[in-house]
Amino acid sequence: PALTDYGKSKTFTFGDVATEIARIHLLFHECQVRRGDKIALIGKDSSRWCIAYMAVVTYGAIIVPILQDFNPNDVHHIINHSESVFLFVSDRIWDSLEEDKIEEVRGVFSLSEYPDGFTQEDIKYAELDNDKVVEINYTSGTTGFSKGVMLTGNNLAGNVTYARTLDLLFRGERELCFLPLAHAYSCAFNLLVPMAFGVHVYLLGKVPSPKILLKAFEEVKPNLILMVPLILEKIYKKMILPQLNKRTLKLALNIPLLDSRIYAQIRKHLVDALGGRFREVIVGGAAMNQEVTDFLYKIKFPFTIGYGMTECGPLIS
Repeated sequence: PALTDYGKSKTFTFGDVATEIARIHLLFHECQVRRGDKIALIGKDSSRWCIAYMAVVTYGAIIVPILQDFNPNDVHHIINHSESVFLFVSDRIWDSLEEDKIEEVRGVFSLSEYPDGFTQEDIKYAELDNDKVVEINYTSGTTGFSKGVMLTGNNLAGNVTYARTLDLLFRGERELCFLPLAHAYSCAFNLLVPMAFGVHVYLLGKVPSPKILLKAFEEVKPNLILMVPLILEKIYKKMILPQLNKRTLKLALNIPLLDSRIYAQIRKHLVDALGGRFREVIVGGAAMNQEVTDFLYKIKFPFTIGYGMTECGPLIS
C-alpha cells in the first residue's frame, strides 16, 4: 500500500499509483503539454493530489502547488504569474475561480495505448538532469503577492537522499500526513521521502483539530510524525501543564527518584496519545516555545527540531 485517504476505504498500491501516473501522462500528451511546461495543483491533501504531483514531475513538467486556503485573486495571480498551462483543481475551488481570469484549461483522456493491459514495461518517466527546475513553490512574501521559489530536482533529491541516512522510516511502515502538502516541509517528508522508501501514507484531508488528530494517531499508529510547534505547544498547555500545576504533583516532583518516575509516566501518556509506535517526532515550520522545548527534553521525549527554508526544499539542519 502507498496512499490512503484517512477515513475512506480506497487504498492505492504503488502499482496503482504507477497506473494512474501513466494515464495522466497520456492526458498531457494529448493536450500537447511539453517538458518544462508549468502545471498548477490546488486542492485539499489527498491521494489524488499526491498522484498528480508525481505525474507532473515524472513527465518532465514543472509542478506549481498552491495552498488551498489562498483567496481566488491570489490563485488567479499564481496560475498566470507562473505561466501554468494546465490545472489540477478540486471542484469546490474551481467553483470559486473565474475562468476568464486564468489560462484556458485543456484536457483529453485516452487509454488506447494499453489494449493488453498496463505492465511494468509501459512505465517511461522523463530523463532530465537534476539541475533542471521541477517545482515552483509560492511562499508568502512580506509585501504584495506570494513569491515563487524555483526548486530543482537536486533540491528535492537532496532532502530524500539525506533522509535515507536517518533510519527513521522503512518499507511497509506508516505515516500520517496532516500538514498541507503545498508546503515544502510537508511535501518532502510526507510525500517524496515515503514514496521513495515504500511507506504507506494516510492523508488526513481535514483540519487537524486536537480531537481529530488524536483519533487518527490512535487508528493509524504512524512510525514517524511530522508536526509544527503549535500542536505540541497546545498539547503541553492543555493536557500537561494543568497536571503539573496541581499542588500534590508539585510536591512529588521535589522528591528525588519520584520525580523521574512521574516524568516517565507523563512521557508514556504523551507517546501513547500519538499512537505509541513512532521513533521520532520531527518539529518544523516555526520556532518552538522554549518552555515546551525544555520540558520535552526533561521527560526525554523523542523529538527533533528541524530548521529550513522553502528555497532549500526545505531542510537546512
